[in-house]
Amino acid sequence: MDKVQAIFKSTLRLIHQFGFHGTPMSQIAKHADVAIGTIYHYFESKDELIFALFKYCKKEVAEYIFKDDSIEKEFKERFFALWLNFVRFYIDNPEYLSFLDQFYSSPYLQQALTNETICGQDHVSAFLHEGVNAGAVKNLDTNILSVVFIGTAVSTVKRHLHSLHQFDKKSLNHIIEVIWDGIKK
Repeated sequence: MDKVQAIFKSTLRLIHQFGFHGTPMSQIAKHADVAIGTIYHYFESKDELIFALFKYCKKEVAEYIFKDDSIEKEFKERFFALWLNFVRFYIDNPEYLSFLDQFYSSPYLQQALTNETICGQDHVSAFLHEGVNAGAVKNLDTNILSVVFIGTAVSTVKRHLHSLHQFDKKSLNHIIEVIWDGIKK
């Protein structure tokens, strides 16, 4: 693992455990097994590290969600697979969900909003827009469809991670069927 990757992984784990304000750069350096100067070589400040980590997390999540996607498949099949990948990723990597939750609830969000990060420009929104254009999904605003897709996935993961309910494959398929029935055209 390279140094930047080690810094990102350590920052994710520490922020998951202690939050943004409870995770000083010195602790990140110690946990990543790098000198504090190494972190400042790559990132001028903690804020710059947080923004870089945000981009890294978005990229990692998107790569995992879309890893097996193919436009050759029926849209419904793709929708099911992508939603289940989304849920699996966050169940297996709760530190990503924790980081992104904190990021979206912080003042960092307003600074990070660009054409790359706002709804309508990300991978999930583009995929849902594709479904609208193909006539597979109701002609709704992508913001609404994204809330349905992402919101249900995040809620499912949180219930699972907090031991409120352990979702098995059958129950996850029931959830995705309900979602699909609500948005299909």
